[in-house]
Amino acid sequence: MESLEYIDNYFKGELDSEETVRFEEKIINDSAFAEEVAHYLSFLQVAKEQADEDKKKRFRELYQQDKNVNTRGVLRRIWPTVAVAALVAGVIFGWYLFMQPVSAKQLADRYMQEHFQTMIVKMDAKTDSMQSARNLYNEGKLLQALKHFEMLIQADTSNFEAKENAGIVSLRLQHYDKAMNYFKQLESYTDLNVNPAIFYQALTLMKRNHKGDAEAAKQLLQQVVDKDLVGKEDAQEWLKNW
Repeated sequence: MESLEYIDNYFKGELDSEETVRFEEKIINDSAFAEEVAHYLSFLQVAKEQADEDKKKRFRELYQQDKNVNTRGVLRRIWPTVAVAALVAGVIFGWYLFMQPVSAKQLADRYMQEHFQTMIVKMDAKTDSMQSARNLYNEGKLLQALKHFEMLIQADTSNFEAKENAGIVSLRLQHYDKAMNYFKQLESYTDLNVNPAIFYQALTLMKRNHKGDAEAAKQLLQQVVDKDLVGKEDAQEWLKNW
């Protein structure tokens, strides 16, 4: 895939979650690629202002002609003292928000990448079933982890942690209906000030992204904000930028 198309697909939200992670890691680890992204961003505003097809074509021609000549100069003029890779990694999301709206799915993917990659395993003298299930999750054995969490739920239907974890694994597996079911069950635990049930339901709808899911997710996020529930800060930010 050509670099321009690859970068373009990132900003359009057309990369899946794993490709998105690889893209952002490449920005940090590959300074030449980071310069290309910075160059792309510097020209994106021009394309946005010159929206007709002929000018968009001209933008692409300029991009190809100019990227090897002026990228370093652009960066020196704008950010003279900051390393390119670190800079782009730090500002790319802000640029993205400025240039175009962020989709619900993108917000959900980012949250999951930041919060659902691993589960905390307690360093106990003995390893119980919950910790074993979390270890499986951290090893990427999601189906096995889900089976273990569901066995814990069958053994004790009041096990909050098992239901929360089963919901998270189901969401990672893209078993959205199952995830919603587990997160709705969490609502029966009445102390919602320490319970992510509503926020996780909104997150699941955002990730699933079926017709009507976006509006339903916004209503849940607004409930999180209004009632000062778990996830309030993220909910406020998402409602503002999405």
